[in-house]
Amino acid sequence: MSYSEQINFIYEHLKTSLSNGTFAKLTLGKTIGKTELTNIYFRTIVENDALKLNVTFRYLSEEIIEIKPIEDVVMLLNQYLNNPFLTVILFTTEKDILIKLNKKRIATITEMDNTFKNADPVLLEYLKK
Repeated sequence: MSYSEQINFIYEHLKTSLSNGTFAKLTLGKTIGKTELTNIYFRTIVENDALKLNVTFRYLSEEIIEIKPIEDVVMLLNQYLNNPFLTVILFTTEKDILIKLNKKRIATITEMDNTFKNADPVLLEYLKK
């Protein structure tokens, strides 16, 4: 099952939050069954004067960190949503946006009050330039 509409919704909000300085964090969680990979976290990083994402793959026994261009978020969400993750949460200082898959693997998008009061400090420093 494809969740491209929901993923594109999150991606558009991600790009907006990065450009207006409200992005805090993006995370995938709530796995299907017991898996080695338990979470994926996205935070900003600056590499060669370009804003990118520091992607942390948290496993039971280790963490692997990769630096990815922002455009790779769509591919990563397509790859890991429903395999093995059931939730994606975009945290911004304005609101949190949640994609949640139910038992029938139907995706819903929910907007909630913001969890974070401060944006990602790396992003804020980058935007000052």
